[in-house]
Amino acid sequence: MTIMTALNKALSDLHLMAAIEASAIASRNGVLIAQNAPKDASTFAAMAATMLGAAEITAVGLDKQVPDRMIVESRHGRLIVMGAGRQMLLATLVEPDTNLGMVLVELEKTIERICGIVS
Repeated sequence: MTIMTALNKALSDLHLMAAIEASAIASRNGVLIAQNAPKDASTFAAMAATMLGAAEITAVGLDKQVPDRMIVESRHGRLIVMGAGRQMLLATLVEPDTNLGMVLVELEKTIERICGIVS
């Protein structure tokens, strides 16, 4: 199995385990690597990287630890962006009434899987 096939399988499996509407794996500078998203995944990945980067810079500027994740909530759902190693991130759009704790557990498992695939 190629790396790209394995990454796409990780995203597909994530969608089966949690109420994920869209997901993408991107580089920290926003280049799309893999996706399971119905719309413009390139823009989704780029904006997620920008938001996570801004949150990390803000935290460091305040002499705080880099955040584990960034969550944006609206009545339409949650955007969750998490680092996946030093060079990648996982961005997901989650349905609004989903149990956040359960989703975060599945996202952590997926990140571990992604890091294992690319290492």
